[in-house]
Amino acid sequence: MNRTIRKLPLVFFGLCLLLLAVSLWIAGKGPSVEDIEPRIAEPGDLLVITGENFGEERGKVNFAGVIPVASAYLEWTPRRISLRIPEDASSGLVHVVTARGQSGGVLFTNRKDIPVILRGAGSSQRPYIKAISPERSSVGGLLSITGENFGYNRGESVVCFTWAPAAEAGAGWLDPKSRYIAVSSETFDYEDWSDREIAVRVPTGAGSGALLVRTEKGESNTVYFELDQSTGRRIFRDKRTYTLLSSVDIRNTSRRDGGGLYLWIPRIQESLSQRNVQLIKQEPPAEIENYNGLMLFYLREPRRNVSFKMSQTFILDRYTMESRIDPARVPADYNTERPLYKAYTASNVFTPAADPDIAAAAKANGGREPNPYTRSRRLYEYVMSRMSYSVQAKYASARNGLKDRRGDSYTYATLYVSMLRASGVPARTIAGYIITESNIAQPHFWAELYLPNFGWVPADPALGDRGAPENFPVPASAPEYFFGNITNRHIAFSRGILQAKKISPHGKTIEQPEMHSLQTIYAEAVSPLESYSGVWNNLQVIGTY
Repeated sequence: MNRTIRKLPLVFFGLCLLLLAVSLWIAGKGPSVEDIEPRIAEPGDLLVITGENFGEERGKVNFAGVIPVASAYLEWTPRRISLRIPEDASSGLVHVVTARGQSGGVLFTNRKDIPVILRGAGSSQRPYIKAISPERSSVGGLLSITGENFGYNRGESVVCFTWAPAAEAGAGWLDPKSRYIAVSSETFDYEDWSDREIAVRVPTGAGSGALLVRTEKGESNTVYFELDQSTGRRIFRDKRTYTLLSSVDIRNTSRRDGGGLYLWIPRIQESLSQRNVQLIKQEPPAEIENYNGLMLFYLREPRRNVSFKMSQTFILDRYTMESRIDPARVPADYNTERPLYKAYTASNVFTPAADPDIAAAAKANGGREPNPYTRSRRLYEYVMSRMSYSVQAKYASARNGLKDRRGDSYTYATLYVSMLRASGVPARTIAGYIITESNIAQPHFWAELYLPNFGWVPADPALGDRGAPENFPVPASAPEYFFGNITNRHIAFSRGILQAKKISPHGKTIEQPEMHSLQTIYAEAVSPLESYSGVWNNLQVIGTY
């Protein structure tokens, strides 16, 4: 009996050693994937991975080189993982990676990569991309997209690139509609469009990642595009969500029987740093919701001396955008045959680039510099040194600003853009508002210039010269900061000139009131409307989030 009792501790000790060895052996084994379900799916779908040794602590899942962001994981246990398939996931092997190593792969197929079978003319099949060439390019580079079902005319169809922040941080943190930027026709980036081939230029704000074609028949499969960022990159941060009310009052109408008044009212513009713009309320309904960034309203036979109000409520996300540019890598030459170059170096009523005094000043103060970045910077500094900010010189023209050496933000912006164009740098004036810390909106104008291989760059010479309203936060380094950077307190209504259309051949148009948008026509009175007064109210900030 005593001998048996003495052996028990030895037996127990041996069992403990065996259990410890088994535990260490199990713990030392790497992850093993048995199955994934489903094996064919689309980005955003739920994927379940079963297997062994995934561990209690979350590792990562590798979709053929694409790693989901943390928010994509819904469950992680030693034998089961549930997650949302990332937007950029392509067909290939799926691996589980932990501190103990990487599992073997199981084949996953992105449903969008499965070729669409054509069924003859009039097919309702979605567009399908076979290839892009080149697969790597910089902003402004020309891409050829080959495939099927793109449509014989572009119409409202668009090519979409991954938005730069989504490329850097992963797309999982964004709403699906926000992961991409659509190539805009306003910058003439569509060179050609046919049912089987598209020629398009890489837009400003594109990043490395998925590229797709979106038509009325749906979205194509995605293909990978790599952005060459050797010239520089953009940083988007500090998102602010605004609810904003824009309104116009029409008063003191005087008319005989008949007649009416057309109003072209600008929309808040979608842009790189101004995203998810939604019109959530409108009174009264517009005749045309969106024509070149404008809404068309018609007051039919307005009653005498009765006031009318047209209002629109928008909600949008606005980001601070900062540029990191290597001036030495900015090419010296532009493609002067490109439509973008011709359009944004032309002289017009808002930007008199052909004015002899403006052209001479541009040439003397930077026009001979071969590097367009340095040339643009010197002209920016010249405008700030030449001008003094004055609210009394409201909406003074670029010509008068150069002569009188004073003006408001409109004068600063239009003079700077005119000088840039005169020196051969494509540029445009941006019109809108800036929002103070007390949420008061003030009309404001700034500029954008276009650099080869980098794209559009913001510049605000008025704020750079500290011409800001009360309670607007201006950084200590304002002259440096506002060349290349723009805040989340800038709200854009027009980028360049919005082209409106005359409705009646006998209508009388108003072409340039002092307001927050640059457009060819603001209002059109149709006889026998004799007179009226219009008040374009300041933007109201309903809320910020």
